[in-house]
Parts: sequence; C-alpha cells; structure tokens
Amino acid sequence: MDYMFLLTQGIGAIGYTLLSVSYYKKNKKEILFIQIFSYIFFTIHYYMLSGKTGALCNFLGLIAFIIIYLFDKFKVKNKTILTILLIPFLINISLITYENIFSIFPIIASCVVIISFLSNNENFIRGIGLIAAVCWLIYAVVYKSYVAIVFEVITLIATIVAFVKYIRIKKEKTEENKSKEKEVKEEVKE
Repeated sequence: MDYMFLLTQGIGAIGYTLLSVSYYKKNKKEILFIQIFSYIFFTIHYYMLSGKTGALCNFLGLIAFIIIYLFDKFKVKNKTILTILLIPFLINISLITYENIFSIFPIIASCVVIISFLSNNENFIRGIGLIAAVCWLIYAVVYKSYVAIVFEVITLIATIVAFVKYIRIKKEKTEENKSKEKEVKEEVKE
C-alpha cells in the first residue's frame, strides 16, 4: 500500500471536512475562519498530487481569505480593492501554471469564492460555494483526488442542506413576525 497516497488523501479529507463544517456556521466570520484552515489543507493536498494550478489557486485563496478576515475583523470598509488586485493576480499566476483545459476550473472556483466573501450575505456565500464545489469536483476527477471527489459531493449536499436550512429558518422568522404583527393589530383594534 502506498502510504504517501493515503497521506495525501487524508490531508484532503481534513480540508474537505472543515469546508463542509464551515457552511453550517451562522455568520461570515466563522465561515471564513474555518475555510482558512481548509485552504491550508487543500494547498498541501493538491501540491502532493502535482496539481500545480489547484495548489496555487488554493494558496492564493488562502491569502485572500486571511486578508478578507482581517479586513472584516478591523472593519475595513472598502474590500473592492482586494478583488481588483487579487483576481487578476490569481488569473495571471494560474495561467503561468496552466497544465490543461481542466486548469480553468480551479481558477473559476477561486475567483468566485473570493468575490463571494466581499458580500456580507451568508446565503450568497453558500450559493457560490455550490459553484466552486462543482468546479473543484471536475478538477478532482481529472487529478484522481478520490477523497476530493467524495467530499465535493458531500460538500455539495452539505451546502444545499445548509442553504435550505437557513432559508427555512428565515421563512419561519418572517411568518412568526407577521403573526406577531397581526396579533398587535388585533389588540389595537380592541
């Protein structure tokens, strides 16, 4: 048995477990914090698989997440400059490491994820997570990251479940607020 193969897959598994858990967090700060650690594991995982573009996209995504996290922590308002700098940098560096047509998928995934975290809407972040998961799933199939294939499917399912859960909670709160407003109006009429 190839222990390096198992180690590589195990490192990927840790990253994907953290990613899946992140989408169940209630706020952007918690999602970002956990995803910073998942990206550390992803970078190592794809590097060990010789997926240069995947490793580089994850490393640059890691840097972007750390910067966005710090911007949010210190309440830096204008994060657009970060996108203006990081996205072209990511694309240029990724094109330098271009290996094949499938190298485009981590680039797309990384760009949309960076853009999503400029938003404060957690559901938007989760929705973009679906797009990124599909892109990484395609890349994982090509580079035979078996753990990534399994976990991207799990991540897709977890993200959809989390997305539906938060929509349901929001809907229930809206209905609850309408019910309370109705009760107040009825009391006022009496």
